[in-house]
Amino acid sequence: MSPVNSDNNKTAGNVTVYDEVLVGKFIGRTSSLVDVCFIEKLTPYLVLPKDVKVISAERYKQSAWSQTARINAVKYDGSPTSFFLKYVTEDRGEPQLKGEYTGMLELYNTAPHMVPKPYGWGRVSSEPCLFFYVCDYIPLTDTMPDPVQLAKLVADMHKKSTSPTGKFGFYLPTYDGWQPQDVGQWDVSWTSCFTRLLRGLWELDAAMNGHWTELDAAMEKTLTKVIPRLIGILERDGRTVKPCLIHGDLWESNIGTNVATGEIYIFDAAAYYAHNEMEVALWRASYHEIKAEVYREEYVKHYEKSEPVEEWDDRLKLYGVKAKLMYSAGVPGGEGIRQQALEDLVDLIELYGK
Repeated sequence: MSPVNSDNNKTAGNVTVYDEVLVGKFIGRTSSLVDVCFIEKLTPYLVLPKDVKVISAERYKQSAWSQTARINAVKYDGSPTSFFLKYVTEDRGEPQLKGEYTGMLELYNTAPHMVPKPYGWGRVSSEPCLFFYVCDYIPLTDTMPDPVQLAKLVADMHKKSTSPTGKFGFYLPTYDGWQPQDVGQWDVSWTSCFTRLLRGLWELDAAMNGHWTELDAAMEKTLTKVIPRLIGILERDGRTVKPCLIHGDLWESNIGTNVATGEIYIFDAAAYYAHNEMEVALWRASYHEIKAEVYREEYVKHYEKSEPVEEWDDRLKLYGVKAKLMYSAGVPGGEGIRQQALEDLVDLIELYGK
């Protein structure tokens, strides 16, 4: 399923791009509200739906890696509507928001009932390091999602999704927070795809935090022995792994419940095509509230564990090392989580690395 562009969008390859000076003027405003006249001029450059008139805009919640705003508008029939704007003022903003837009669009095309509709991403022509992403604004609660509802939605999305190439990976690299993940190529083998992804995160973590001799040794054994055995067996003896579209960073802060309808939405994706169990591995991380076992228990009611079933927990532990290294590389004071990753690898080497 390729990304889809609106008729009135500029395009670069498969991805929508906007280069407009007015966007930079909007973002540069320091007041919490932006005057209506200015926003009316801005509207066509954001490529919002043609049947809306923008009324105001306001700064929105603080994000760890970006800035955000809410654009308030009315449709021509008089009904209110809103849009969400995210922007980044560093060089990484281009690949980061390009990846987010492409991933969110892929998710929306697969499961539109649980993804805010993306409208585009862009670069401001007058500001070389200012990039933005626009989608529907959905009023969401910050409470934990219902496990029964969430598990079925996510499992259904995984089952419905179809890789456009029949392979693992994605059209381009996507970002987990501000950090790139090496998924921007297509691979026929999940074992190979995951090996490359984990190696890249090991290198990223080492670049950010320095090398630990013990961790380096454990990673070498994991890449050369544990992964070929624990993950490789999924693709041997007649077994296959379906490339499923995953959100890629599906923890409680990237999930919300619509305050009006009770429907669950997912956002801030780091999407790619992977083994579906990669998604739920994050649901056992000690530093997330979604670690409650009920979420995983509900998920496997709708999507069976891969064979060998008895190695499910060990696969999730290995997949979870990816998230822990990402956390270690990106969060100040993440040494404790790095230590957890090392301990997990040592456990897995004892079982699968001899």
